[in-house]
Order: sequence, then structure tokens, then C-alpha cells
Amino acid sequence: MYLGKRSVGVLVVAGSTFPFAAMSTEVVAEVYPKRPITLVVGYPAGGTADFIARHLSKHMTEELGQKVVIENRAGAAGNVAAASVAKADPDGYTVYMAARPSALHKTMYKGVNYDFSKDFVPIAMVTSVPYVLLAAKHISETTLQGAISLSRAKPDGYTCASGDIGSTPHLIYEALRERTGLQCLYVPYKGDVPVLTEMIAGRADFAIVTAPAVLPQLESNNLHALAVFSDSRLPALPSVPSVAELGYPDAGALGWFAIMAPTGTPTHAIARLNRAINRALSSQSVREKLTQLGYTFPSSDNTPEALEVFLEEDTHRWTTILESRQSVGIH
Repeated sequence: MYLGKRSVGVLVVAGSTFPFAAMSTEVVAEVYPKRPITLVVGYPAGGTADFIARHLSKHMTEELGQKVVIENRAGAAGNVAAASVAKADPDGYTVYMAARPSALHKTMYKGVNYDFSKDFVPIAMVTSVPYVLLAAKHISETTLQGAISLSRAKPDGYTCASGDIGSTPHLIYEALRERTGLQCLYVPYKGDVPVLTEMIAGRADFAIVTAPAVLPQLESNNLHALAVFSDSRLPALPSVPSVAELGYPDAGALGWFAIMAPTGTPTHAIARLNRAINRALSSQSVREKLTQLGYTFPSSDNTPEALEVFLEEDTHRWTTILESRQSVGIH
């Protein structure tokens, strides 16, 4: 549990007051930042996480007066990067763009040598990300029900290419398989870019990919979009039905990205980074660009404690689902 591991306080930084979960007991906040900050991303360059991080870092750099440098460390659905940041100096100069797999690593990745709930503290939520079920051009069916029927007629005769085992698209696939009877051989890849490459080349049949990554391919008519994993249709894909309206509301799930820091990071650094992230997300250019691509933004109460509560609830939901199935896991 996140909330029980430290006290709650209020910090005033450059005229901004908001509650936060305190990381240390320093009384006098030092000048921060004095040098560049490294934002570690656990996914390859060119993917969704990298795209978001680079937009965010540009505006954070302007706000902080120090460069925010992106470092890509792909592997194990982001857990390679998370493990490295967990061991970094808690000085505010190394932070991590987390996603759901990192919070679930104790269930999914038994051999990963860190504890997300103990080794990280929240800074701010960045965005939520919708996913789309795709069919390659060589697949004749262009509806979710058609794809289900096709796969049932030839169990494991079709492939579903998506993220690493334990990633959000993998969890979505497992939920979809359980609720609909979809029968595909799940083939994991390290990010959206290689998945789309395989789909366009005709070497994969179906895929679950973030909406922003696939929009250009849909506009070029290279792939078919069968459904979006959300409660309602996306403005960026108004003709594509949601899984909820197709009768599978429990199969929907948005991905998310949040910025975390190693436990022990000074409170003044957490506060400064939170303010920089929120100002970046309030930028009109950032909001217009990301909204067009289907991203959604956190509420105005985007504080470290709000993120802490979200992480507890989201982790509990998916851990319960995974443990009840006992169908996935790496040991």
C-alpha cells in the first residue's frame, strides 16, 4: 500500500501550494534543478511512450530551465527501465515514465529485482491511452464478431501481435479472450512499431495497438480497425465501435503513463516536477496534438496523492483479475 509508507504534508514552492506525500524531512528546499534531468522510458524510440515523453520533456525543459533528456531502455514491458531507476540516486535528477506493467510486476514478473510500491513515489499522471483491435488486410472479417467466429473455427490458427507479456495490450487480450472466446496465438513484441511492421507486411493477423500509433495506417487504409477498448467511441475514430457498445464492457481498459521518482527523492524536487508536468499538460499545443490522437488528460487534481490513490485502485483491479485466472506470468 502506497499511502501508509510516508506522511502527508503541504509544501509551498514558488507560489504554488498543494498536498503531497512527503518523501523526506528536509526543512529548507534547495534550488532545483541545477542540471539536466533524465526521464527514463521503458519502451523503444518511436513508440507511444516515447512520443508522449518527448512532447512532455520539451515543455518541461522550458518550465524548469534545465534540459529533460529522454533515455530509452526497452525490455520486459518497461520493467528493465523501472528496475534501473529504482536503484538510481533519489536526488530528483532521474525519473521514470511508468505504465501499468511496472505496477503489476510482482504478479507478472517474479524475477524482477525491485518493488514498485516501495521503491517509487508518485509525481504526476501524464495521460491515458486508448487501444484498438486491428485486423490485417488479408483478413476477410472486418468486425469483432466476425474475427471471433473466424478464430473459433481455427483455434490458434491466427496470431495476435501486441506488446510484451504483462503489458496493457496483453492484459486486454486476455480479458477479450476470456469474455468472447477469441482464439489466437499471442505473439509479444517490444512496442507498437514492430507490431505494425508485422501487420502491414502480412506476417500477423490481428493486433492490439494504441490508437495514436495506428491512426496513420488506418488513414492509409493499410489495416482494419475492429473495435476500440473504451466505454465509448473515440473522436479520432468515430466509425469504430467500442467494445462496450458491442456487449463486452469488461474487456475495455485504457493504458496510462505517469511520472515516478525513486523513493527518498526530496519533497521540493517532487513539487517542482509536479508543477512542471501540469504546466506542460496545460499547454494548448500539447493538448490539441494529443487530443487529436485520442489521448485523455488527468483531472485538475493531478497531485502526487491523487496518482497514489489511482495506482492502488488500478493495481488491485488487475492483480485480482490475474490471480483469479492464473493464466499468465513469468517466473
